[in-house]
Amino acid sequence: MTRGMFAVCLILLLNGPAQADQPAPLTGEEIATVVLAALVENGQEGIPILADQRRYYPCEVELSIAPRREGRWDAVDVACPGQIPWSIVVRTSAQVPEGFSFGARETGGETTTVVVFRHSVRRDEVITADKLELVEMERAPSAGTFSEIAPLVGRRMVRTLSAGVPVRERHLEMDWAVREGDPVVIESVSGEMVISMAGVALEDGQIGDFIEVRNPRSRKTLNGIVSDGKKIVVSPNMN
Repeated sequence: MTRGMFAVCLILLLNGPAQADQPAPLTGEEIATVVLAALVENGQEGIPILADQRRYYPCEVELSIAPRREGRWDAVDVACPGQIPWSIVVRTSAQVPEGFSFGARETGGETTTVVVFRHSVRRDEVITADKLELVEMERAPSAGTFSEIAPLVGRRMVRTLSAGVPVRERHLEMDWAVREGDPVVIESVSGEMVISMAGVALEDGQIGDFIEVRNPRSRKTLNGIVSDGKKIVVSPNMN
């Protein structure tokens, strides 16, 4: 088969009827079961914080589970070392050992730098840099704080917060990489052949999430993994 004929076949596969008997996407419940087993095996008390019905890319081999930071299991890396490798970060309710703080930089033996609001903010308010400042705290706050302002700019609040209170991840709306209705680039990779086309996201997704997208020209719905820059990577044998 020539390169041109292969490209035509690949396009027809993306635009044509879905293939039967293909590996099913992993669900959040399935991934959570594997993560929970790793927590128990390592003597950790906690559960994965993951939506049971959220879908992720299939994996034909055993998932690899490892703490995101050595010595603490409040966030773990879940990786698939299969033919199409992928990885995601899953948060858990495992306790952070004393002396650790999520995202906070220790500046000395007894102080920690954290981000706080200069003035109180309301629910649904969008964060701008002028509303924030860095302060030194004598004790490391609980998990979920930030040590830099930049990652917070543009995020939306899910609750009202007073001035001077450390900003935590739970105070913020989910940081979606792609939102439902966003224009995206659908990219199919098969060996050295790469085909890109315009598409529309049919659901919200973070980097590494497995979501549905639509090809507006063919109106075909595809499943793919959220990559960087609103790119959705699909595999022909998964659709």
